[in-house]
Amino acid sequence: MKKNQAVISLGSNLGNRLELLQKALVLLEQNDIKLTAISSLYETPAWGFDSTPFYNACAQIETDFNPEELLSVFLEIEEQLGRVLQQSDRYTARQIDLDLLFYENLILNTDGLVLPHPRLHLRNFVLVPLKEIVPQWQHPVLNLTVNELLEQCSDQDDLEKLPFRKWSPPIFDLFPYITIEGNIGVGKTTLAHKMATVYELPLLKEAFAKNPYLEKFYADPVPYALAVEAYFLEDRINQTQLFWKQNKNKAVSDYNIHKSVVFARQNLNSADFKNYQSRFNENLHSQKLPNLMVYLHTDIDILQEQIKKRGRPYEQKIKNQYLKQIEQGYQDLIQSDLPYPVVSISTKNLDFETKEADFQSLLRIIYRASFS
Repeated sequence: MKKNQAVISLGSNLGNRLELLQKALVLLEQNDIKLTAISSLYETPAWGFDSTPFYNACAQIETDFNPEELLSVFLEIEEQLGRVLQQSDRYTARQIDLDLLFYENLILNTDGLVLPHPRLHLRNFVLVPLKEIVPQWQHPVLNLTVNELLEQCSDQDDLEKLPFRKWSPPIFDLFPYITIEGNIGVGKTTLAHKMATVYELPLLKEAFAKNPYLEKFYADPVPYALAVEAYFLEDRINQTQLFWKQNKNKAVSDYNIHKSVVFARQNLNSADFKNYQSRFNENLHSQKLPNLMVYLHTDIDILQEQIKKRGRPYEQKIKNQYLKQIEQGYQDLIQSDLPYPVVSISTKNLDFETKEADFQSLLRIIYRASFS
């Protein structure tokens, strides 16, 4: 069933403006409102009154809610974020402001709601971010596009455009050490590297290519299973210990020490796995465990496409059944009594590598875990 398209504006000039807007986006998504496009943030002068500058932005959404229901959701979110509504027609400072700019091409004029928003064409702080996401939208009353509205707007206020990555939520404040996990080819290293770059943090990256048995294992699994898993375990233990001697605070990693058990359980016979698990348990206490594990998952056929795309010769013969078994191993791990929380994220419709909006969407899913 086709969802309704709408565009909203967001603003804040009291308190931690950025954090309030970041939380507003998360709360919108928690109310089953899909964010399909988000503008950059703009720092703008207060409009119509003297006060501290605002952070403003616009977002395009998909929703099953009708306009009146959307307004109710907006009011609930504003209340959650500390806004106290003033019984006045005057403009005032506010922690958060969510406005419905337009809803499809609906023209509406009731006591509680006017659509399109009656003043959107008068405000640079609305039109400029609006131009980023829907430049060709045509005002159904004025019959002008956003580009044309902006050209004719008499508002002379200057807006400071902030880098889009300013939207990145402060996920490492509560979870200083985050590990990214998931099946072969799901994008663990890609995501961990991008997060390390954006947040300017050290990256603990698994040195899988150093394993001298890996290529032999994929060619002939049975005789090399124990060797490949034993090497990985020792290397992960040693690499993690060395990393945390050199780094003391926040970090992101593209693997979690518990992945050792996931793969070993699948690849080893029962006797070898029993001995392996004893060795793992003996060393677990010496490992710095994450504050949060992010588990990425997607369809097996997508994994196979990504495995082929990255082109490692020894991976090209990986069978679907093996990937399914590894996936089940991770599910068993997640459902076990882990000493840290896990956020599970489907990457099926997310291109977090090349689409900044998808990357930010994924970060907000992680950010939600800090709300509980």
